Amino acid sequence: MRLRTITIALACGLGASLNAAAADVKSISRLAAGPGNVLFVADWKAARVHAISLPAAQQQPAGTAFNILDLESLLSAQVGGAKVRVEDMVVRPGTAQVYVAVSYGAAKTPALILVTSDKKARRVDLKAAASTSVALRDAPTSDYSFWKETPERSFTVTDMKWREGELFVAGLSNQDFASTLRRVKYPFDAKQSITSVEIYHAGHNLIETRAPIRAMSFASWGGKSYLVAAYTCTPLVTIPLDDLKDGAHIRGKTVAELGYGNTPADMVSYSRTEQGKTEDFLLLANFDRVSNVIPVSQLEATGSRPGMDKQVPFGQLAGVEVMQAPLAGTLRLDNLDDKSFVVVRRRLEKDALQLVSIGKELSFRLTDHVSEYAFAEYSFKGDNFQLQNIKPRQDMLLKDEGFPDLIKASE
Repeated sequence: MRLRTITIALACGLGASLNAAAADVKSISRLAAGPGNVLFVADWKAARVHAISLPAAQQQPAGTAFNILDLESLLSAQVGGAKVRVEDMVVRPGTAQVYVAVSYGAAKTPALILVTSDKKARRVDLKAAASTSVALRDAPTSDYSFWKETPERSFTVTDMKWREGELFVAGLSNQDFASTLRRVKYPFDAKQSITSVEIYHAGHNLIETRAPIRAMSFASWGGKSYLVAAYTCTPLVTIPLDDLKDGAHIRGKTVAELGYGNTPADMVSYSRTEQGKTEDFLLLANFDRVSNVIPVSQLEATGSRPGMDKQVPFGQLAGVEVMQAPLAGTLRLDNLDDKSFVVVRRRLEKDALQLVSIGKELSFRLTDHVSEYAFAEYSFKGDNFQLQNIKPRQDMLLKDEGFPDLIKASE
């Protein structure tokens, strides 16, 4: 008997329309920065993706820092003081402009808010925005709610990323193989292509066909490009983009099991250069654990061995080796520039919603912690190890986080 498959709909258009304007947005689940001045907005209630044309923006030099420690009040002020829930966040590349999608009030009304590093916010007027849209084919129509509160249809789009002329849209469909990935070309047209993919979840010892991709990004090795996807509880899967052909049926390759009891929050690709050597990584943020730094070299190494096909014992990790990053509480993240990420996080110790930048080298904020270095009596004087290895990094972080006056003298 053939194993059931996850349907991946590669829809280069899927019912493009100029009539469904961004003014009609009924919900926002995910955002994606597109080419030029385009911002993609996923509306799960209408099962559409809108392409909004943003006004031209000045390019921002690298090194901009975000230190917004009370994001909740900043966002709430843009929607009449209502309580807000952050749905997604994305950086407009090269501009240091951050767009935050929220829902607010009892009706969970959607809003899109522009936030800048000077702690200013402005609600985007969707009614005035020029836009086109595309209907997502075979979108869920069920009235079923998970745990009697979360509509199944709200998973129509669970992640969305732009790459080389195409928008990749992960989520659910109304088909037997509900977990779906759509590819949409922009400008939108009406062409369609469908590929089905099955995956094996080593923690569950199960072929999964319903639970959708929760976070995804892209990586390249050996001259080929791959989609890298993370699922709930937490298999990591690679899919060669060349294999996603019309009518094909393939299995995504399960290359890692990254731990139980977790939902991935977001994933981004980035590079880091040290001592003249550049290395590529993926950063996977998690709702229920610290984040995972995944070297692309580790994924490349899986190419010479088969995908996982046997159960991983409960509580164990298997497959690729990953490094943990101290980013607990991260809800969404994106690349700010070559130096930093920007994250929306719930700062657990202070129970505060924040929008802050975090360096790619260290992946933590010095001012989150009170350590030996923070005490007024501490001095770097006379300790060559501290002067050479710790102080330069601490000084950089203090400057980026808005405390240059706390930099201590070397002598």
